Amino acid sequence: MNRKKQKFIEIFFITFFFLIFVILFQLQPFIIILLIVISIIIILRFKNEIKKNILPKKTKFFLYFIFFDFFLIVSLIIFVRSDFLTNELDFKKYFFISNLLLFYLFFSVIPQELIFRFLFFHRYTYYFNKYEILFLNSLVFCFCHIIYFDIYILLFSFFGNLLFAFNYIKNKSLLLVIIEHFVIGQTLIILGFFDNFNYSLTKILYNLVLIN
Repeated sequence: MNRKKQKFIEIFFITFFFLIFVILFQLQPFIIILLIVISIIIILRFKNEIKKNILPKKTKFFLYFIFFDFFLIVSLIIFVRSDFLTNELDFKKYFFISNLLLFYLFFSVIPQELIFRFLFFHRYTYYFNKYEILFLNSLVFCFCHIIYFDIYILLFSFFGNLLFAFNYIKNKSLLLVIIEHFVIGQTLIILGFFDNFNYSLTKILYNLVLIN
């Protein structure tokens, strides 16, 4: 068996056993804790390599992608919630949301990007071509969201990850994909795309603020 097949089997079994472990023991509410623990291990093990992959290699492309991301978010707001920016603001509520966004950034987005972007590409880049690893990375990211039992989450996870993975391949920048993941992810949650995201601690906290 060649190394490529070995790595493919490795990816399959790691993903499969992760899903079985989480679903069987109903660990969905503790996913953030698992992400944090795994990301800390990655940082301690690969801190020098991570430093090399923080900033983009090509600033020009980095700026293009950032502008595209904000265009995407503004479009979502206009077409999905045209009244989002015109409603009367409850500053106490939005102050809490601003703190919640920091929680989402540091305890969900950054750990996910360290695991699914840095570690995945660091371990498997040399065994697959760019199209194969782009598809595999998005498929794994999508399957890991099966634990939330929502088809829309799976779809957004797959296609959103295609964007994150493509930009990571293009720019080798953790900073870029962290910004993308954060801006797009928290916007989709606030706009109500993930109403059935019941096992997500982040979604539960958003609901406490936005509904009450």
